[in-house]
Amino acid sequence: MCGGGRRAPRRTGAGIREAVSNQVTLCSGLAVAGSFKSGRGLSGTGIGALTSIAFTGCKVEGVAVTVTVHTSAANPAPINLTQEFPAGSTVFTGQATNISLTLDDARGCHAVVGAKILSGGGPGFTGLAYRSSDHRLSFAAGGKGLFVQSATAQCDNGAAGLDVKQFDRISRGGFGDSIADSSAIISPAQRISSP
Repeated sequence: MCGGGRRAPRRTGAGIREAVSNQVTLCSGLAVAGSFKSGRGLSGTGIGALTSIAFTGCKVEGVAVTVTVHTSAANPAPINLTQEFPAGSTVFTGQATNISLTLDDARGCHAVVGAKILSGGGPGFTGLAYRSSDHRLSFAAGGKGLFVQSATAQCDNGAAGLDVKQFDRISRGGFGDSIADSSAIISPAQRISSP
């Protein structure tokens, strides 16, 4: 890089991105639980469901953030896989639906995230990718179905910590060079051979 400029710090790991300010909350851990249907020639629609999604060790601007995804066995997030991208890569992309979450930082910010409230609110969706070759599930795939439904005043007061406000789009995703930077390994291994 010329002119003595600094490189932006490399972000790796799972986390949350606020699309307006581009603020990233990075998390050191991601754990998921759920299941895929077994069989051949199945539709990618409803091919599985997530019953637990846990982000741990999350921070933004040095402030601890608790990310709580409201998914459980009684309230699962159905998985729909739509394509292998790029072709031949064994990476299958799609969406998880019925997603809602809350964000809480250590200075009192509390934000509720789900579908766009102008479209009726409720749970939203997030993009995901599953790499069959090494059984990694990531939320790094595209998906624009999560928005801040409400946020307390502490979420938008200029102090360090979460900087979110109502109607902002939220991406759950991965930051790094590959799916390995922001994924959970699925066990037992699930083999998917076509979308």
